[in-house]
Amino acid sequence: MRVALKSTITGLIGVAAIATTASAAKPRNTERAPLLTAVTQCRAVADPAARLACFDKSVAALDAAETNKVVVVIDQQQVRETRRSLFGVSLPNTGLFGSGNDLPQIETTLTSASVDDAGRWSFVLADGARWTQTDDYIIARRPRANDKVIIKRAALGSFRLSVGGQPGVKAKRQN
Repeated sequence: MRVALKSTITGLIGVAAIATTASAAKPRNTERAPLLTAVTQCRAVADPAARLACFDKSVAALDAAETNKVVVVIDQQQVRETRRSLFGVSLPNTGLFGSGNDLPQIETTLTSASVDDAGRWSFVLADGARWTQTDDYIIARRPRANDKVIIKRAALGSFRLSVGGQPGVKAKRQN
């Protein structure tokens, strides 16, 4: 799970970096990708044999691009799952997964928790995400596996993590 998340983040950072570099020089392009445009333009071909040949050629090119990871096709459910798995990770706003602040909080369960010598907690969540306490507030009851965890967006890009129904502490995502 952690390897999959790490590769997802790495892949998204690569896509985001490419998109950010491309958009830094000009406004974000809202036009369709050329491969998709080629497929849709085949509908305008009047001759049935030529239209079929156009579709076959453009769909083959689109399929090859998707197979080679040049084009990635995802549905809305995959977008929601990706946004949830990246909650708390700071990525450039490329518009690929919404504004980045569309998800105000997540709810999950705790897998494990540990405390360091300074009394700050580290949390591992059910999806493999790791969060670390950044303030000095005391968590009264030791967090246990399967405790409910709620992480909410807070002021100035920070996050509040509440475990087991206790008051929240400031936390940041580690992976």
